[in-house]
Amino acid sequence: MNQLVELKKDADAFNSLNAEVLVVFREESEGVEGLKKIKRQHDPPYLLTFDSEAKQTKVYSSKRMTFDSYVIDSKGVVRGIVDGTLRDRAKSDQLLRLLRKIESN
Repeated sequence: MNQLVELKKDADAFNSLNAEVLVVFREESEGVEGLKKIKRQHDPPYLLTFDSEAKQTKVYSSKRMTFDSYVIDSKGVVRGIVDGTLRDRAKSDQLLRLLRKIESN
């Protein structure tokens, strides 16, 4: 949940870069109901979604216990990856740095 709190704190910075944040859960033990609970508790200004069987997320984070974050441009091209684990996920500043780099090119 630390990542959710941090991303929420930096929502204005993401907005200023015209970035949309999408958080895909795959490890929520309570399923969709758990995701709804998280949304009520944290009130994130971004979209939360759930890949219950890890079908799609497995393509991106194929190794066990990897929780990578991706910066994808408006054409659907992956422009940057921040490696992550269950306990150490991408920080807002890492994602914002990648977004700024893309914007400057």
